[in-house]
Amino acid sequence: MDLVGKDDAEAGGGLMVAVVQLAITVGAVVGGVLFDTRGYQATFGISAALLLVATLLAALTARRVRPAVRTG
Repeated sequence: MDLVGKDDAEAGGGLMVAVVQLAITVGAVVGGVLFDTRGYQATFGISAALLLVATLLAALTARRVRPAVRTG
């Protein structure tokens, strides 16, 4: 299932880049504020929790790849 058609692939790629850049910016700001207010332990703790959530979401949404069936 494609989220964007073949004609919209460039727009989809641009949107993905924009989201990554936004995540980098927001992450830096939130991480800096967290470091200043709670210390480095909280920064690493929140980072580990987000990594765990991202891992679980990736595992839940991963596409199942079926092995190719040889004919003949």
